[in-house]
Amino acid sequence: MANEVRSSEKAFWSIISAVFFGNFLAVMNTSTVNIAVPAIMGEFSTHLPTAQWTVTGFMLAAGAAAPSAGWFGARFGYKRVYIAALSGFFLFSVICILSSSIEMLIIARMMQGVFSGIMMPATMTLIYQTIDKSRQAYGISLWSLSSALAPAVGPVLAGFLIDIFDWRALFYFNLPVSAGAIIAAVKFLPDTDKGEKTPFDFWGLGFSFGGSILLLTAFAKAGTWGWTDVKTLSLIGAGAFLLLLFVKRELKIEFPLLNFSVFQHRRFAYGIILNAILSIALYAGAFLVPIFLQTSLNLGALHTGLIMMPGAFVMAFFTPITGKLYNKIGPLPLIMAGLIVMAIGTFMMGELTIETTALYVIVWTSIRYLGIALCNMPIINVGMSAVPLQVAGYASALNNWTRQCIASLSIALFSGLIAYRSNIRLEAGGDLSAASAAAAGDVFLISLIPLIIAVPLTLLLREKHQSSENKILAGEKVKNQ
Repeated sequence: MANEVRSSEKAFWSIISAVFFGNFLAVMNTSTVNIAVPAIMGEFSTHLPTAQWTVTGFMLAAGAAAPSAGWFGARFGYKRVYIAALSGFFLFSVICILSSSIEMLIIARMMQGVFSGIMMPATMTLIYQTIDKSRQAYGISLWSLSSALAPAVGPVLAGFLIDIFDWRALFYFNLPVSAGAIIAAVKFLPDTDKGEKTPFDFWGLGFSFGGSILLLTAFAKAGTWGWTDVKTLSLIGAGAFLLLLFVKRELKIEFPLLNFSVFQHRRFAYGIILNAILSIALYAGAFLVPIFLQTSLNLGALHTGLIMMPGAFVMAFFTPITGKLYNKIGPLPLIMAGLIVMAIGTFMMGELTIETTALYVIVWTSIRYLGIALCNMPIINVGMSAVPLQVAGYASALNNWTRQCIASLSIALFSGLIAYRSNIRLEAGGDLSAASAAAAGDVFLISLIPLIIAVPLTLLLREKHQSSENKILAGEKVKNQ
């Protein structure tokens, strides 16, 4: 019996190691290149709007590719899909290193984004397909640690590598990590079943991609054009229309990219809403804090990353603890506590000024990351545990598609809002640094609104009449199961 327990424990950690580093790599590459944009501009003698596509192009491609992960996983098996995505990510990291023009780099980054968008839902699904149900909550807590830790660690690593070497060092770093993840996946992940041949929904992918890029462009340009400008409203309307066509098509066809029928499970639907809100809060900090530290306090990339590092350590420490607490007290207290803690931290970050100290930023970003650690995994697991295992891949793809799209749109929206608020602050008097600092605080306060809305929404996750199975999914121990 003891040998079986040790064997089961070893298998658990082997599977987690195989998916952890792949997911960490995919998420981290969303944020690290932000730090390298000035160096890329200098290397290729290009302007910011063009160089910025090395970031936004990656995120857009990842969001567009995420819906297809469910189809690929169901068709070829999630282990094969994950290994293929890691291999593609490795290949295009090499091409990024070899890029001789900004256009070549942007295309390589977008292809990286495609494989990243498939990796993230594949890793989540593999946890539900290969780990015993009693350990899934803890497994997802470690998976969510990789997702949430990467945006915090990424800027530190990027600043260090760029200061010592150059921007290509970011992609050299990808190579050993992705190679190690491939070896671990081949060796440790159990085989997953392949499905029958089904047609791929190219029209759905086109609607999804087109709608996403139109909304992303509208939100990014709104600060310059104006939120009521005809160009802004036209792009928002066209993007929303294409996404509506995407949803309607997926509901009607026999083999959809995203199986929206999983929304019939009430707790999953509420979990998706809360997951979207959490993504807004997460990327508010990941985007606004570096902007504030570098443009208002005039700090360098490495110094900025070091200031964000304590929050990453807080999250790294408390996320596994949350996984343990989930099975003792259930998801609702953890989600509620996390949202309230995040709301307090976000409110305090709304007080940013040119006089704000680095210590103030460290304290309140760490508190925000504590809130994320408390509620990130419970939100994911309470929703995913509500769907049958046979559609877990589609639920995971939908979960990650929502997170990726919201992340992309949030960064574009925050970018537009900070430019808008900076102009207003400048008109009221003061220099550019002071206006930028106050604008960052304003946008933090705006990002507080969805967190406040999320607190009462958490109560909708309660089950009125719990069966034994539902109690297990809520993290309660049930005897004689």
